Parts: sequence; C-alpha cells; structure tokens
Amino acid sequence: MADLERVLQALHDSEINAGVQTFFDAGMRVWIGDEMNGILAQTVINRTAAARLKWPEGLSAASWLHETALRLYPDSKYAKEHTAEAP
Repeated sequence: MADLERVLQALHDSEINAGVQTFFDAGMRVWIGDEMNGILAQTVINRTAAARLKWPEGLSAASWLHETALRLYPDSKYAKEHTAEAP
C-alpha cells in the first residue's frame, strides 16, 4: 500500500491539488482538484458494516489518488516519475 503522506507530497510537488477528509460515521472523502478551480474527481471510502466496520481491502486513499492522478494528469511531473517506475 502506498504511503498517503508520500503520495500527497509528490502530488503537491507536481502542482496537483488533492485532499482527504474524514467523517466520524461515514468513512472518508478523497478528491483531486480544489474548491476554487473545481474538483476533477472524488470518491468516498466507507467502512463496511458487514465486516464490523472494517475498511475495504485493496482500496486506500493513497492508491485512489495515485491512480487518479496518473489518469487525469498524464503529462504531469507526477505521472512521468511514477510511470517510469512501472516494470
């Protein structure tokens, strides 16, 4: 799993705005963009009641931000640095 702080720092260094907001009883909202220029993509990651309020496996704020940044900003510094890492 990618480290959220590392992903946010790399996005920031590439001039890509992003954020994460938690809600006590509703999981977390993750987005790319900003309020002034518009949110380009967002998702909500909820804990599952069936699994006794556990977070879903495989989906994290960091992985969502990473994949979405690669898709939305293919010519960015972030994408160029992380696409080169792929085997």
